[in-house]
Amino acid sequence: MNASIHRFADLRLDPATRTLWRGDAPVPVPPKALDCIGYLIEHRERAVGRDELIAAVWGKVDISDNALGQAILQARRALGAHAEAIRTVPRYGYHWQLPLLSEPGEATQPEPAPAPSVAMPAAPVPETIRAATMPMWRNRSHWAIAAALLAVVALAVFDRLRPGPPDRAHAQPAAAMRDALVLPARVDADPEHGWMRLGVMDLVAGRLRASGQTVVPSDNVVALAQRRGGGEADPAFVAELLRVTGAARAVTVTAEAGAEGWVVSLASTEGVPAAAVGQAPDVLDAARQAADQFARVTGFTPAPSATGDAEQAFATLIQQVDAELLAGRLDAARQRLDAATPDQQGRAELAHQRAQIDFLQGRLGQAEMAWTALLTRVSIADAPVLRARIHNGLANLAYVREDHPTVIAQAEAAVRALEGQHAPYELGRALIGLASGHGAQRRYDEALADYAQARVAFAAAGDRLALARVDAYQGLLDFARGRPGDALPVLADAAERLQAFGALIEELHTRVGVVYAQLALLQPAQALAQNARLLELGERVGDPRRRHYADLARARSLAATGRLAEAQAIVDALGTTAVAHPAELLAQTRSWLPLVAGQLALMRDDPADAVDEAAGAIAVTDAGDAHDRSTAYWLGWRALQRAGRTGEAAGWARDAAAWNGARDHAGARIRLALIEAGAAAGRGDEPAAQTAYARALAEADAWRVPADLLQVARAYTDHLIERGDLAQASVVAGRIAAWAPSDFEAALLQVALYRAVGQTGAWRAALAASRSLAGERAIPPDLLVPPPGRTAPDADGGHVVRAEATPRAVAAR
Repeated sequence: MNASIHRFADLRLDPATRTLWRGDAPVPVPPKALDCIGYLIEHRERAVGRDELIAAVWGKVDISDNALGQAILQARRALGAHAEAIRTVPRYGYHWQLPLLSEPGEATQPEPAPAPSVAMPAAPVPETIRAATMPMWRNRSHWAIAAALLAVVALAVFDRLRPGPPDRAHAQPAAAMRDALVLPARVDADPEHGWMRLGVMDLVAGRLRASGQTVVPSDNVVALAQRRGGGEADPAFVAELLRVTGAARAVTVTAEAGAEGWVVSLASTEGVPAAAVGQAPDVLDAARQAADQFARVTGFTPAPSATGDAEQAFATLIQQVDAELLAGRLDAARQRLDAATPDQQGRAELAHQRAQIDFLQGRLGQAEMAWTALLTRVSIADAPVLRARIHNGLANLAYVREDHPTVIAQAEAAVRALEGQHAPYELGRALIGLASGHGAQRRYDEALADYAQARVAFAAAGDRLALARVDAYQGLLDFARGRPGDALPVLADAAERLQAFGALIEELHTRVGVVYAQLALLQPAQALAQNARLLELGERVGDPRRRHYADLARARSLAATGRLAEAQAIVDALGTTAVAHPAELLAQTRSWLPLVAGQLALMRDDPADAVDEAAGAIAVTDAGDAHDRSTAYWLGWRALQRAGRTGEAAGWARDAAAWNGARDHAGARIRLALIEAGAAAGRGDEPAAQTAYARALAEADAWRVPADLLQVARAYTDHLIERGDLAQASVVAGRIAAWAPSDFEAALLQVALYRAVGQTGAWRAALAASRSLAGERAIPPDLLVPPPGRTAPDADGGHVVRAEATPRAVAAR
């Protein structure tokens, strides 16, 4: 019998022809990504470990997590709206989630009609989702870098300009059409009707959504249109919209004023061609008629409309205010609220919108008073979604005030209000609030669960912009957990999607995450390649805090590639700003600045300055910040050793040991173990030194971050060479040899090893590689001297030859 055809959602996988079909169209999938999908489907009854999947797909086990991460990312892209079919099982592997129907693979051609779509859960129950997505790990290590990135990017998703789209559940027809997007309306009217362009678009999108169709949120479309600068009807732009949003069809909207009133026309040429027309004295009534007719033509049932003149007038006002908010015209939105009738002024929906505008314009006290008062008027029983929006507003306000317990409490209240409701956008917003609060408290396991739930909710809402933001979060959490190889492809993909939407601030912080992930993976050239875009983003966002935050990342990548003068210029400018205008630096920038400055001081062989910078870093670093505090201790101890101030170095070692703040942070434990090992070696206690070095190496192996493994290999190999244990030195240095072609420090360690063991040819090759990577960094003079006398006449044959070891300046690198 032929291989079975696997059907899931609106997709079919035919193993015999190695083809993934969506409806009657083949989906392009890279071969390894397709193999991953197939293997996970075949073993869908259980989770598949990473090593097992690598062995099954690549036929060998020496494939990096980065390669697997790329393949899974490509597989999820191919699955489109059903990317959650591949669930990540933290610290283990992946598990196929979608229900499946397999049948004999007799035909290799697509069938005329696609299988019915299996939509994302329309109204996910919080407890159910939470149980399904709760990570299997607890109290994992984390990096302060990811904490800062998560905190800043989270606010961008949590803080939205307007309420979410109408969330009303309607049964979809059996042959439900795929996602649609509604373009901004082309309006033939006076300039005073400028609000109609977005208002009519948003009304049509809302009516189609209320009929049961999945419609891309209007703010996604507006973000793309603003980036384009108009010309929404241009075919190339429409194609770009469909590509970025993942929608299958675009709906054009035209509104024209005539003698008999307004005529609104809708048309769709992608997917199932359809058209509809509405006519009425009021443009929104005409748009409503056209949208409902369009829903019927495409097989959906329109939702009930507001009845009565008063309700219709109120609906019109809400739509006009929403249109102003979509365009970012907060003052115009407030003016429309102020012009409302006395009866309308008393409605809770308007009070909520006014509070939201107050918040966005910085009147936090007024917003808080209004939202708090509304909680006494709006009950969960009568208006659960509005109640959730109020709680989300208060959570957002608490986030700005850095009151993270209140953020969590208000977001949890919003989740409770939405139980049993079909309000995926508002649920996603509440879950982002929870994740933001948990992330700020460094409760990363809970934040990861919140983000996973939020992704499900935003996928159900069709919100591709929010999904890009959530993917950025999850990439940063992978980075925080010590998996930069997993984080990098996710972050890079999220950055590209955020760029497509013109989400500048979120893109900036995500690209900073890309830089730090690449540096952790010892990919300095790739990190440097982000600098041009970071510089452009810093200039465009208009916020000096964000620009300086990106500048510090640029300085780190410049330093990592040996462009020390450029890096130093950036650091000096940031130092001047820190003194003259401290409010222009984010708190994390002020904390990291002395650490980067100290590293640069060591690179230019100024250990005294490095000690001062390390002391400054300790002074501004919270004692509970394991990453920054341990980095400062390690920097200061190395600088003191380099300067020959061994007594002071011993004092730093004692202080670091007494601090004992690294219990839950593997990177910090590695650095403290290295200090302990160096201090023990300095006082001649070789057994203690060996024990501490071995512990650091074991921690680095478990942590699996190349940059931290390099730190251990550098220090441990120097010690072993000085002790004359060249066999063990070869083993330790060999652990990072794979990165020698791309990283200067890794290359330099190979120079030291080959010189010590007397392999002249290998030494020359390694030295040439180091020089090509050095930039403005100096190679220690003792490494430039050819290998000393050897015990064998030919030491270049590839085997280790014992030689007289010359002590190196251990802190030279």
